[in-house]
Amino acid sequence: MTNERKRPYGWRGTIHDFLLVPKEEWRDALDRHHAARMNRPADTSQGAAWEQLFDVFKKELKQLVQLKPELEYYTLIFEYESPRGSSRGPDLTVLGSSVFVLEFRKCNEVIQAHVDAADAYAKDVKRFHPQPEQVEIIPVLVCAQAKDLIRRIGDVIILSPDHIMDFFNVQSELETGFPLDAGEWLAAGS
Repeated sequence: MTNERKRPYGWRGTIHDFLLVPKEEWRDALDRHHAARMNRPADTSQGAAWEQLFDVFKKELKQLVQLKPELEYYTLIFEYESPRGSSRGPDLTVLGSSVFVLEFRKCNEVIQAHVDAADAYAKDVKRFHPQPEQVEIIPVLVCAQAKDLIRRIGDVIILSPDHIMDFFNVQSELETGFPLDAGEWLAAGS
């Protein structure tokens, strides 16, 4: 069994690591993970979605750590598969002292099915991933083609790409405690 098949994610590292990784290296890790998990390569539309996600998060996270350098040690886990959860997981899981479960969709307006998917991924993480009770799991839907969008429907935060930095800036002020240890968090879910 390949190492990619054993790992429950496509790429993992801190925000600092992500800001330094070349897009090709990051994309190659996601491609290998997808192929190992699905027994076929990612299609063109999936590849394009990953490329857009990379560009958006690179820009927004760079601005975030310029504002708050201490956040560069939050962990990013792309294409995380929660234990015993659905076959597909969220696009990005961010570990601070809370767990942010982000779903990235190519839309310019809020679509209820996308809100429901983001909420379901967060519930999978909450239900099937052991973590301390006080850890908050926050579902986030990013509408990739929207502008100036930030709202909440139920438990789901909905953002346009231009508000990702704003969201994490505010959320970091609300967090209490130290960022979760990614290795321990992933091992607990095995």
